[in-house]
Amino acid sequence: MAKVTKIQAQKRKGRYNVFLDGQYAFPVAETTLIEFRLMNGVELTDDQIKEIKDRENINKAYGDAVNYLSYQLRTEKEIKDYLYKKEYHRDAVDDVIARLEKLHYLDDGNYAKSFINTQLRTTANGPKIIEQKLHQKGVPDTIIQDKLFEIDEDTLVENATEFAKKQARKQKRASFSQMLTKIKQSLYQKGYNNEIIEEALKGLELEPDEDDELEKLRKLVQKVEHRYDKPEKLIKYLMTKGFHFDEIKKVLSEDSDD
Repeated sequence: MAKVTKIQAQKRKGRYNVFLDGQYAFPVAETTLIEFRLMNGVELTDDQIKEIKDRENINKAYGDAVNYLSYQLRTEKEIKDYLYKKEYHRDAVDDVIARLEKLHYLDDGNYAKSFINTQLRTTANGPKIIEQKLHQKGVPDTIIQDKLFEIDEDTLVENATEFAKKQARKQKRASFSQMLTKIKQSLYQKGYNNEIIEEALKGLELEPDEDDELEKLRKLVQKVEHRYDKPEKLIKYLMTKGFHFDEIKKVLSEDSDD
């Protein structure tokens, strides 16, 4: 048995140092002090001391978790990783997680819903990219799929269309065919499926302009023709850029006429 001989308030509000048999033993929070009715003269067994220390460790872990949550919503995995990084034991971490979930401070379903809404509002990311990000944050797949299913398709089409417009502006010098390919690739990389991509392209109402295509081709020929010693090689290169054979022959014949 050990007797509490002194309880000293720390500079930090709500924190105390406990002395047993005249020697400093351990720190506690005010809640722990009250829970175990610690006061001068109280005698404690080794098991009671261990229980107090375990409770204090849990309370400290809980305080750290709440502070971590105060900046933004977190997933269960993020809280666990944070507490393990601070070297709390598994029992303390599990206790904290259970307490946070009971108080609705921790809810992966609400987190996923909030995260998806933020992504749709502030980024051009589509469902596949959002899904990847949620997996990285440790949200269970069943929750992810449920929340992704709730996304309004019109919102996806609108976001994809706006992103596609920006990509089209970046491809002003490309052939019409190559521009479409680049836009589709960009949308796919952003996590949109083929159905949404096709709807977005319809929304752009893009149509090839023959005169514009020929002008783009002329500029490209002027830029690269010196690299090729044979017309066949030049033609092959130009076709990889999305220009049609007839257009290429027409522009190259203009050069030969000059």
